[in-house]
Amino acid sequence: MKLLIPTNGSFGYKVMCLALAGFYAWFLMGLDIDGYIDRANYLIYAKHSDEIFVMYAASSLKTIITNEPIWLLLNIWASRHFTPEDTLRLIIFFSSFWVSFLVLRSYPKYAFLLILFILMPQVLKNHIIHLRQGLGITVFFIGWWCRYLPLRIFFIGLAPLVHASFFFIDALLLLNIAFSTFRISTVWRVAYTLGMGIVLGALGMWLAGALGARQGESAEYSAMGSDGSGLAFVFWAMFTVIFFMEGKEFLKNNFFAATILVFYLSTYFLLPVTARVFESGMLVVLLASLGLSDWRRYAVYALYAFYFCMQWYPVLGVPGYGWAADGTM
Repeated sequence: MKLLIPTNGSFGYKVMCLALAGFYAWFLMGLDIDGYIDRANYLIYAKHSDEIFVMYAASSLKTIITNEPIWLLLNIWASRHFTPEDTLRLIIFFSSFWVSFLVLRSYPKYAFLLILFILMPQVLKNHIIHLRQGLGITVFFIGWWCRYLPLRIFFIGLAPLVHASFFFIDALLLLNIAFSTFRISTVWRVAYTLGMGIVLGALGMWLAGALGARQGESAEYSAMGSDGSGLAFVFWAMFTVIFFMEGKEFLKNNFFAATILVFYLSTYFLLPVTARVFESGMLVVLLASLGLSDWRRYAVYALYAFYFCMQWYPVLGVPGYGWAADGTM
């Protein structure tokens, strides 16, 4: 099962996908604009991205490149035409609409599961509290499913300039291209990915600081992931084992998704931002899992259900489903 070209659904199905994606995006856009975590920070970007861009530009070219210049330029453009609040609404609608539409139309046979995917908290929050990451995922997915190779390369290459996590995702994609070009065996693919994960896990934050990226100088980012319980590691390790049990043909078509899993596991205890990187590639992993067969398919269905319930149950009835600013709404 390859993911570069979606399965062709009927005209009626595509219309339904447009309607569902439109409702999904309209609902998220209509949420209280400053009632959620980090929205105040995004309003600052909507007002002052020109000043932030000039500050980075005064430093060096590498500082500009590693600090998401396309995100800044989009906010600069929007600030000249919209209010800060409407800028956020525009970003939310655009990213949530395109991600949901591209996911929903991809494999009509699995429509129910695709709806489940876009409602998973780790996907949904990219359009509620991690708006920059949501936009980065949008740009990457537009390229991921683009049939015209130059445009595919352009959008995938553009994604890290919207959200820095895609420097890692694009590096994994390039690694997979090298694997295919040189016909590297599965065992060595895993070994190389583990090695890359350990090196980047150990040096990632230092490298970010050396390149002038804001993540490398932020105490908040340095502390992320340090108190993880390990439950996510166990869950996705089970998911990875099922992937590899499917066989060579499945891995041949979906090793990029497998690489994202292996990289996440190898950096779980090393790289503070590894969860954010994994969230940027999570939909690729979930969509690839639809190609599993026999008992493995039903095993991941059970994992979907468990994960969905365990993510949502603790936040039902909580203000803003746990994402409210200062716990109030």
